[in-house]
Amino acid sequence: MTDMTLYQQLAESIGFGHSKMVPKMFAMIADEDKARFVLAAAPPATVEEIAAKVGLPLDKAKKMAASLFKKGLLFKSKKPGETRYYKLRNFVQFHDGTVLTPGISREYLDMWKEFEEVEMPAYHEAARQAKAKPFMRVIPVNVTVEANPQVMVIDDITKMIDQARIIAVTNCSCRTIKPVPDVPLQVCMQLDKAADYAIDRGTGRELTKAEAIDLVKMCEEVGLVHTAANHRGLGYMICNCDRDSCGNWPDKKYAKSFTAPSRFIALVDPDTCTGCETCVERCFFDAVSMAGEGGTAVIDEEKCMGCGLCEVTCPVDSITLKAIRTEDTIPVE
Repeated sequence: MTDMTLYQQLAESIGFGHSKMVPKMFAMIADEDKARFVLAAAPPATVEEIAAKVGLPLDKAKKMAASLFKKGLLFKSKKPGETRYYKLRNFVQFHDGTVLTPGISREYLDMWKEFEEVEMPAYHEAARQAKAKPFMRVIPVNVTVEANPQVMVIDDITKMIDQARIIAVTNCSCRTIKPVPDVPLQVCMQLDKAADYAIDRGTGRELTKAEAIDLVKMCEEVGLVHTAANHRGLGYMICNCDRDSCGNWPDKKYAKSFTAPSRFIALVDPDTCTGCETCVERCFFDAVSMAGEGGTAVIDEEKCMGCGLCEVTCPVDSITLKAIRTEDTIPVE
C-alpha cells in the first residue's frame, strides 16, 4: 500500500496540506523512495549526506538526485568544491518545475488541469480575501520605455534583458497544461540563475539578447502581456501571458488581486481616436469601452493593468501610457 503520508508532507511543505489532489500529483511522479529522498533534502545537503540520511548506496543516490532534478522536485546549489541539493520550496516551483519536465505524461498534466478547475479557486479566493501580496507584476510594452529613459528596470523589459547575464526560453507552463490554439507556447524567459537551471534540466534553450528582444516584440504583436516577479530589480523570469489559460489572472474581474498592475495607465486622445475598436479586442481586462463622445475609446482606470497591449496596435497612435504610480508603490523583495 502506498504511504500517502510522505506525499502529504510534500504537499504541506509547499503550503497545500489541505489539498486532496496535490499529494496525488506528487505520487504520480515520485515513488516512495524518491519522496523520502526529496524530504531529506531539507535543509540543503550533498548527495552523500542525503544518501546517509535515507540509507541508500551512494551510486543509487546519485542517480536518484539526477532524476529528481530533472523532474523539478530537487534544485541545485552549486558552490566551489561541492553541489548541494534542496527540495522544492513553494507552489510555483512545483507547478513550473514538474509541468515542464521533458516527457511528462498527459495524464499528469490533466491532473493539474483538474486541480486548477476544482481546488484552486478556493485558494485564489482565500488569497484575495486576505489581500495577499501579488506574486507577479505586469510590465508595460516595450514602446513605453523607448519614450522614457528614466523608467526603472522593473518597468523596462529591455533593461531586464540587457542586464541579464544569461537568458533562456522555456515553454509556458500554463499553456502546457491547457493548450491555447494559435498562441505561441515557447515564450517564457528565464534570467540568470533561473536560465542556468532551465538549460541544465533541458527544459530551456539559451537566447541571445537580440533574440530575446525579438521574442518580446513578437509576443506584443500577437497580444500577450509581459509579467515578472513582483519585486524591485532584475528578477528571474519574464512571462508572456495569454488571456485564457494564465494563472496570473484566474478571475479577470479581480485581476489586481492576483497580479500587480504596472505603474502606468492607458490614455486615449479623443481628438484622434477613430473608434475602430481594435483596443477593445486587445484588452484582457475589459478596461476599454467605446463610451466616449462620438463613439471614441475610454479607459476604465480601475480595470486597466497598464500592460499597453492596446497601444501597440492602435492604427492612429491615439493611445499612450502615463505613469500614475510612484516608485514608492513598488514592493521590495
